Amino acid sequence: MQIRPLQRPDLAKVRSLLDLAVGDKTHFSYPRFYKINDIFRELEYSIEFMATESLIIEENGDLEGLATYFWDEDEKYIQITLLVIKNKDINVFEKLISHIKNDRKDYSLNLGLSHTCWLNCEEGFKENAQIIEHSHVLEAKNISQKTEEIKGIKVLSKEDFPKYEPFHDKFSKDMYYNSKNLLRDFDRFRIFVKENQGEVVASLLVKIYGENPCKGEIFGIFLGDSPEKPKICDELLKAMANSLIDEFGKISTIKYFVEVDKKIELETALAFGFEKLDTYLYYKL
Repeated sequence: MQIRPLQRPDLAKVRSLLDLAVGDKTHFSYPRFYKINDIFRELEYSIEFMATESLIIEENGDLEGLATYFWDEDEKYIQITLLVIKNKDINVFEKLISHIKNDRKDYSLNLGLSHTCWLNCEEGFKENAQIIEHSHVLEAKNISQKTEEIKGIKVLSKEDFPKYEPFHDKFSKDMYYNSKNLLRDFDRFRIFVKENQGEVVASLLVKIYGENPCKGEIFGIFLGDSPEKPKICDELLKAMANSLIDEFGKISTIKYFVEVDKKIELETALAFGFEKLDTYLYYKL
């Protein structure tokens, strides 16, 4: 078997693999792609730009697998963004992973999969992979403003971030968006905070991906156990919706990954209008 970088002439050969990535739930990796054209754009980007790459593995001229990934030199991690193994061959998968790891031996390697992906049932894979996130994948579309007046919740300003930082780090733990990275990308986020007597008691982080209309992803609702938890979660979601609509005019979609053990957050989100699309597992290999 030969492993090599994807080149532009290869784009005409990968269609059958992309059909699996879009249409066969046993091949779903994350981020999820729903259109072939979106994957082609991802592959073209990986050919043209540094810090991202696509690899193909082939035998006797036949494509057996495809992986796209990027890496972060500061954080020392690699993120696979597309994985397709044509015949669900664990040996092909292992050869690709070993090749990627060997290029950057001191980096951690991360992979997100749908719970329907064939790899979740492979004993050899499970023995060597650590689950670092297990979440329900939710989505809300065309969100409307909420008529209730939401008091006590504000959008965090950059000037107030130092005050918020200790609260954030108490909850963010192994998240990529610890306080350092969140501050670096602050302008791409809207952080909603609820305070009690001047102290932060809850927050919601939503990352903005576009305007006209707005698209976003909730990266977490942070608060401790409390009898008020369902009410506070609901207030944070409503305050987010009202604020984003005021700012952008319309919200197209909001994604939200809710950890499977956070039942109150899940119930609140479903009552708000989110729909469950999938269940997601995030591995460190």
